[in-house]
Amino acid sequence: MNDTTKCLLALASVGELALKKKHTLLKAVGDPSELAGARREVWEILGDEHAKEFFDNLDDVDKLEAKIAREDATFVSYLDDAYPENLRNLYDPPIGLFARGSLSSLEGDCIGIVGTRHPTRYGSKVAEEFAREFALAHVTVISGFARGVDSIAHKACVALGAPTVAVWGSGLDVCYPAEHRGLADSIVLNGGLILSEYPFGTPPLQYHFPERNRLISGLSRAVFLAEAAAKSGSLITMKLAVEQGRDIFAVPGNIYAAECEGNNKLLMEMPHAFVLSPEGVLDALHISRETSEKEPVELSIIENMIVEELKSGEKHFEELLAATDLTVGELTNALFGLEMNGIVEEIGSNYYDLV
Repeated sequence: MNDTTKCLLALASVGELALKKKHTLLKAVGDPSELAGARREVWEILGDEHAKEFFDNLDDVDKLEAKIAREDATFVSYLDDAYPENLRNLYDPPIGLFARGSLSSLEGDCIGIVGTRHPTRYGSKVAEEFAREFALAHVTVISGFARGVDSIAHKACVALGAPTVAVWGSGLDVCYPAEHRGLADSIVLNGGLILSEYPFGTPPLQYHFPERNRLISGLSRAVFLAEAAAKSGSLITMKLAVEQGRDIFAVPGNIYAAECEGNNKLLMEMPHAFVLSPEGVLDALHISRETSEKEPVELSIIENMIVEELKSGEKHFEELLAATDLTVGELTNALFGLEMNGIVEEIGSNYYDLV
């Protein structure tokens, strides 16, 4: 890591420092490598607390590098060739990104999938189907790793062994939600990527998620809305996508369901975003779909037991517990494995069914 990157790493690692101040400082100094000697500008622009933290980071930059290496991660500054090209033209690009996994997953076509944390069965099916078809077309799905639509989209890609990109609103060492730790590992193992502009140790604070959303849309060629209520944060992402010049798409929802009001409102305001199938999105973007055969999966005794139970129809998690006599941990792990292999899907409200 050269001196310029070390200075940018030290600045990017200042906790809860507004991105605007980082850009203001870099503009004032000119050359990032001069940050170490620009004490007056640093103290004036950052303020006492953040300036002290920056210089402390600079003194301990080797420790920061070691921490990144221990986490199997990398730091990519906006000056590096590996920095995502789609972010360079944003009005507020991160000065650096913390990444775990393969940055090459961002090199092809990317589509963001966003939506509610509490999808209906309809929304869950839409998210899974569109993510799966995008992955089959060799499109990288980008989402925010949250519960609901985000995780469904990521899991659909992992089940196919396809790369997917998760943008976090926390540091890479703070998995949120915690129950998605296995999903995070699977994303990386399948050639995907976990990305954050926040330094290690950063908690998932509420205002981080709108900031994260601009990266989901910024990294994507287009953004698809699976399901959203009238005040869903996903609508912020759609607005950002429009401001960033990205294409947007959404399916219509149940006119009687509050969970679908966001989709229907968006489509009333922007009818050109209307689609009824993944093919509609791919055709609009002139992306061809190539199918491939998936190799058969060998199931464990426990997994076979669950599959047999689901052959009679969808079942609630508690019903599966009672029928299989498994522990909560055993059933959770087995269901996760079956979801990853595209055999079982969570269809909402803790109900599971065969794909």
